[in-house]
Amino acid sequence: MQFLQYRELAKTESEFSISEEWGQGRSIFGGLTAALVLVHIEANINLTGRDLRTVNIHFCGATMADTTCEFRHRILSAGRSVIQIEGQLLQNGEVKTEIIACFTTQRVSAIEITEPAKQFPVAVQDTSEMPVEFKKDSAPFFVSYFDLRQTSDNFPFSGSNNSLITGWMRFAKPSEALNDASILALIDAWPPAILPMMTTKAPSSTITWNVEFMYPRPALEVEDLLYYECSAIEAGQGYAHTEGKIYHPNGQLLALNRQMVGVYDKVP
Repeated sequence: MQFLQYRELAKTESEFSISEEWGQGRSIFGGLTAALVLVHIEANINLTGRDLRTVNIHFCGATMADTTCEFRHRILSAGRSVIQIEGQLLQNGEVKTEIIACFTTQRVSAIEITEPAKQFPVAVQDTSEMPVEFKKDSAPFFVSYFDLRQTSDNFPFSGSNNSLITGWMRFAKPSEALNDASILALIDAWPPAILPMMTTKAPSSTITWNVEFMYPRPALEVEDLLYYECSAIEAGQGYAHTEGKIYHPNGQLLALNRQMVGVYDKVP
């Protein structure tokens, strides 16, 4: 099934399995599991008038394909302006993906800071979708569900002297404007920003992930692609910390992205 089909399932069902076509190594793609936990929260709690500001995600264990996933949620705190909610995906009673989502209502403030519009080094009209054959040969099957247009030369395991990954992104068959859960899945579809500096193939795995959404933000159209840029800011002792930004097609900042990634390029 495609992402939107799983998303609709998560709105009404608290238990279902995920096909191996969404597998990434020994686990299901984390962008999908995190997005589905968020959808479960949004479907079960009245969040009218609230914006999703931050999502903190912990991948606590591998989510296995074709194994029943159980979704749970609970409100941690609910104030006048801020509500914080925990959501979990479990298999066999063990937490595999956990998120804490923070939703806020708009408030009046004298403080306003706006980042200048991004000047994109490569315009979206000067890019094209990766060939499906390329995706199948060098990436998991689920990547074929995404339209990722890398604009830097820093491909995974290319031995680059820097880690920067940039490009445009959307779903391969867009049918509706992107929402928060869809954006989460898109962000994680990119390879970790540490991989371009590696010279040989080796496993890596996101351990923690934080996304912060900006408001107000302009509406998105069905055909829009978002711009993604991410680089490693520190790495050592088998772990890397990456930092990225996601932009609206008009150059406005939409989200901040940080991940801690485990890198398994050396075997003791």
